[in-house]
Amino acid sequence: MKLKIWLSLATISVFFVGNTAFANEAEETVTPDEELYDTSILIEETELALTEEQMERALLLDEFANDRLSEIEATIEEGNIEEAEQLIEQYEEYLERLESELEESEEEQEASEEETNEEDNEVERVELPDSDDNDENEQGEDSDEENQEESAEDQDKSEEELRESAKQRTIILQALLEREDLPEQAKAGIAKALENQKRAEENYLRAKTEKAVSDEDEDEQEQEKEEEETELQEEREEEAAEQVEEENDNEAVVKAEQKQNKAEKKQQKAEEKAEKKQQKAAEKAEKAERKAEEKIEKAEEKANKAKEKAQEKQKKAEEKAQEEQEKAEEKNEKKQAKKAQENRQKEEKKNGKPNHQ
Repeated sequence: MKLKIWLSLATISVFFVGNTAFANEAEETVTPDEELYDTSILIEETELALTEEQMERALLLDEFANDRLSEIEATIEEGNIEEAEQLIEQYEEYLERLESELEESEEEQEASEEETNEEDNEVERVELPDSDDNDENEQGEDSDEENQEESAEDQDKSEEELRESAKQRTIILQALLEREDLPEQAKAGIAKALENQKRAEENYLRAKTEKAVSDEDEDEQEQEKEEEETELQEEREEEAAEQVEEENDNEAVVKAEQKQNKAEKKQQKAEEKAEKKQQKAAEKAEKAERKAEEKIEKAEEKANKAKEKAQEKQKKAEEKAQEEQEKAEEKNEKKQAKKAQENRQKEEKKNGKPNHQ
């Protein structure tokens, strides 16, 4: 059920006050066949509509997904499989919305970091003559950095909370999937939800890894830029010193030697810089290769586990089929023996012989 966003704040306030008794009983799972279920969904969507910050919305959707999963468990225990299948579909929709909110949250954080970096660069280009203004500017920069660090810490904490919640849901879904009293259609829906949840987790981890690599590359580029600026400043100072020396020294030989020495130093610096860049490129390639190998190992390990699990499941199915076959044969033998005994009794009765069995 979708909430119409045009509900006024006054209407929403009256709505929440009128449902105080329901809020006090929020710890109990409300299933779709109860009267308060539609009200609970409306409250959830209202709270979500009034929340603007992306990560807060993601945390709310995570909470609502947990509620849908609790409702799925409750309806399965009640034997209402059809309602459980509908709840599984709703649960998948919440996961999709949660994944979308996380992506937007990452984009929002990246945009905020870029904006902060641009502002810092702009401040660096502006030279303030007054020392008091410089002090105020430095304090402002420190405050911005602290706010950015706190925001990043809050983001990491929220993401860790979401990952832990997803792990718990995976455990519950896996337990539901292994139940033998559920029909195949319900199991298929649970398996799909489990697969989508794992896919969303893998996409999220992949995006985090790519962002970490991107941040590392940006740090390296920033470091290289600083080194180049330092070298450029040193060259300018050397050129200035050279001009002073040329003005004060009229000996051509001395000047030639000085120029030669400076040219050699410059060449040496260029070679050292090229070697350093080559070394960084080699380290980066080695790191990428190592990460690729780790991913392949994890994928192979996951495939082996899935294969072992399938083999174990197949073995159990074969053992169960063998056991059922043996029971059927034993039952058939008993039936045939009983029938043979009845036939003997009839034959003996017909021939007038007493029954010695």
